Amino acid sequence: MSEKIFRGKISFINNKTNKVSIEYITGNKIKSIQAIVDDVHQERWMEQKLIKKPHRFLIGDNVKFIIKKSSVGVFFADQVVFEFNNALEVVIQKARVENKFSGYVKVVDDKHFIKEIDSYLFFPLQLSRFEIPPPATETGKPIIFKLLHIDKPERIAAELYNHKYLPGFTQLLKQYKSEMPVDAMVTKISPYGVFVVLSESQMEAKLSIDDAITAKINSGDIAPEKTIQVKIKHITGDRIVIENV
Repeated sequence: MSEKIFRGKISFINNKTNKVSIEYITGNKIKSIQAIVDDVHQERWMEQKLIKKPHRFLIGDNVKFIIKKSSVGVFFADQVVFEFNNALEVVIQKARVENKFSGYVKVVDDKHFIKEIDSYLFFPLQLSRFEIPPPATETGKPIIFKLLHIDKPERIAAELYNHKYLPGFTQLLKQYKSEMPVDAMVTKISPYGVFVVLSESQMEAKLSIDDAITAKINSGDIAPEKTIQVKIKHITGDRIVIENV
């Protein structure tokens, strides 16, 4: 005989332990039960073909599950399968119209999340390579953010409206806008590129190796500890593209 399936809603999530509380109704009474939804459990559920891929659970997730009893006699929820989340759908629809939200930064195991102020939904904060994360001392201050990947709810994340970058990156932006050549110290040459440190900003970058760069390496014009001139072709919060001039 198959085990009875219950349905309920995630009411609390401990992001450190991946333990969730599920509220459900049985016998006209509202009850609460806990479950562990970490990677180990979800991999087992995939092996059992209960789910196709892992799910990042959020408060408000409607789920189905079965109830089991542990070896010490404690009841717990197992085989927790996500079904839908109305609160998340509301937030996504709002983002399609005006992607601007207010929330609070939360830090869990050195990972940053943002809790949306109305829905209480937690979204992982996506920080760029050169961005300074909000300090833990300011987690009580509301901040403005937008949502990324709204067409793929399983990948949805938050991005700050106001970015704070490393001082060197700010200097690099000025150099990029000036369109002037920049001195760079060669630190290493490998088959993967010529690695340099840019002057003033002290940011690291890499020259891709082509025939022209190979010729300069062979002639000694480009060598470790030599200063060369480069131009910043493109820059994003995660990538610096340079060329030799």
